[in-house]
Amino acid sequence: MSHSSTVLSRRILSRTTVNKCYLFRHSTLCPHYLSTTARVDAAKQTFGGKPSKSSFHKDGRDWESSGAAGGQLGKKGKSKDKDRDRERRERDFLRKEPERHGRPTTVRPIKPKAPPKPKDIHLQEGISVSNLSTLLGVSYQKLARQMKRLGLEDTGADFVLNSEMASLIVLEYGMNPVVAALPDLDLKPRPPPEDWSDFPVRPPVVTIMGHVDHGKTTLLDALRKTSVAAGEAGGITQHIGAFSVLLPSKKRITFLDTPGHAAFSAMRARGAQTTDIVVLVVAADDGVMPQTVEAIKHALTAQVPIIVAINKCDKPHINLRKVKEGLLRHEIVLEEYGGEIPAVQISALTGKGLDELEENILTLAEVMDIRGDPSGPVEGVVVESKLVRGRGNVATVLVKRGTLKPGGVVVAGTTWCKVRVMHDEHGVAVKEAGPSLPVEVMGWKELPAAGDEVLGADKEDLAKKVVESRVERTRRLKAIEGIDQLNAARQKEKQVREGKVDAATPDDTSTIPTQNIILKADVHGSLEALVDAIHGLPAHEVRIKIVGSGVGPVTESDIDSASATGATIISFNLPTDKRTHSYASSKKVQLVSHQIIYKLLDDLKDMLSDLLPPEMVTEVHGEAEIAQIFRINVKGKVTEAVAGCRIITGKMQRSHKVRVVRAGEIVYDGTLKTFKHHKKDIQEASKGLECGMGFEGFDKFEEGDIIQGYTIVEKKRRIS
Repeated sequence: MSHSSTVLSRRILSRTTVNKCYLFRHSTLCPHYLSTTARVDAAKQTFGGKPSKSSFHKDGRDWESSGAAGGQLGKKGKSKDKDRDRERRERDFLRKEPERHGRPTTVRPIKPKAPPKPKDIHLQEGISVSNLSTLLGVSYQKLARQMKRLGLEDTGADFVLNSEMASLIVLEYGMNPVVAALPDLDLKPRPPPEDWSDFPVRPPVVTIMGHVDHGKTTLLDALRKTSVAAGEAGGITQHIGAFSVLLPSKKRITFLDTPGHAAFSAMRARGAQTTDIVVLVVAADDGVMPQTVEAIKHALTAQVPIIVAINKCDKPHINLRKVKEGLLRHEIVLEEYGGEIPAVQISALTGKGLDELEENILTLAEVMDIRGDPSGPVEGVVVESKLVRGRGNVATVLVKRGTLKPGGVVVAGTTWCKVRVMHDEHGVAVKEAGPSLPVEVMGWKELPAAGDEVLGADKEDLAKKVVESRVERTRRLKAIEGIDQLNAARQKEKQVREGKVDAATPDDTSTIPTQNIILKADVHGSLEALVDAIHGLPAHEVRIKIVGSGVGPVTESDIDSASATGATIISFNLPTDKRTHSYASSKKVQLVSHQIIYKLLDDLKDMLSDLLPPEMVTEVHGEAEIAQIFRINVKGKVTEAVAGCRIITGKMQRSHKVRVVRAGEIVYDGTLKTFKHHKKDIQEASKGLECGMGFEGFDKFEEGDIIQGYTIVEKKRRIS
């Protein structure tokens, strides 16, 4: 019994009247848990082992203390009889005490302990089986068996599991999988208003589309009275441009000019999605061409109204009916054929029909009731981006909603910008740009991509966090996409080690001759078009690998990188100074500059053609017909058959390989053993000459057989 319990019991007994149930219930001598004898002995020990002057009343309820000090227990000198009486009374009390309370004594059950919380297992987007076994604290062999029970076929130690499969396995082990959620902090455009009628009218955005060299840029040149077309290399618009034109009618139209070359398909698609109206330019002398058809598809897909401008109507011998019927075959039903699409005959060179074209654009815009919201956070789209020396990263932004001002903060793709300064198409600084107005914006941290959505942010901190969230989300999504590729590569390596497959297979690109290149372009759209065009080149026997790319002039860093990787630098629509060429020469790096995209692509095809193995071609130089067969003595009585022939085409030489053709089938392919004219050995025989021929290891020729003299030559191949 503890000392604290003893003290407590004595304090209770020192009171004048003590409830006996209270006494025993609050001491460690609880009668409900002890036998009678044990309780009596315990009570004696508690009271010092001596009888006290206390006595029970007859009813057994109260124990009164008669000690001089009020609570002095167990004094010396008491007789044994009194001790026995006291023990008897205590036993009676302990026996009757539970009955007086009217309820049985029960033991309160112990609460069961809560089960331990499952252990958290933090999972990456991709985790190998061996690493997962380490996290789970189980052997790889046990984990592999568990995976097979779950129906997973590949249980190799280096097999990479995605987070979903790994979570399933973790749950089977009674643990809690924890996978970090993808970052979701982002900016979103505002929902469009239900009623646009309260907002002001904005200028229509018109995209000029059509086939290469059909006069699109010349048309814009005529509309804004400038000389853009004269400055375009090769007559092809090298990158998309945005211009706001104030017409003589004092109304404004924003034009987008898209390139016509096949490589710029993505840029034309963006133009169709950004615009209100498409002006489809078709040359009267060419009619509907491949890029015309593509432009039609983009416009119809985007559900954008179309106006057809039939250009070059000043040329003689044009067939307008052929042009219109060609359009009809591609779902462009003109008004004169009962459709809703207007057609205007123009000449961008002479200015014919331009007033009518403007009138059609403005009329259609008025019918469409094009309006814009100049208030609220700015929204727009990146039309083009480029790196300008002395100005840094510059992007042409077409504002779609809100008003863009210097000092504003915007996000586009995975970069952001605090607008430092804005210029219009003439290079004049502007203080604000509302809906439908294109401006050049400076202040970007990195170059945005053409087509990126521009969204306003309240402050720089928000813009930074949004960009970080987008970058992390993109990184993790790419990691998820790469898991299957990684597993496939490792599976193939395993099969190669086990000898199940050859190290080089037909679809293996590791053995294909490769031309490394570094691409540099003036603007992002041109770079994008070049990359797409290169990816479209044949890559079965040779391929191009882009080891680096960027927007802006060629730098020494580009040249160093090309030197390290054995790459050729391709510069498009960029000036290259003598210093750069000199540094490239010192590093033995080939630097090729182009201003026209189709010439650049031809140059790349030549590079690839040089890597192709030559084609072995059979060239037949002459043919002879066997007219007679005779035998000649060689040694003594030994004879051999000789074919008496006449040369019927070309010229045959002794050094040529020969083949004997009978009824269109080759019955012999080898070399000449003898080649004579009369009895004289000869080296060649021309058409009309008679000669005798013997063949190595073959004498089964017949009269009428054709003998061909040929050589096998290497012929350089070219990628088409």
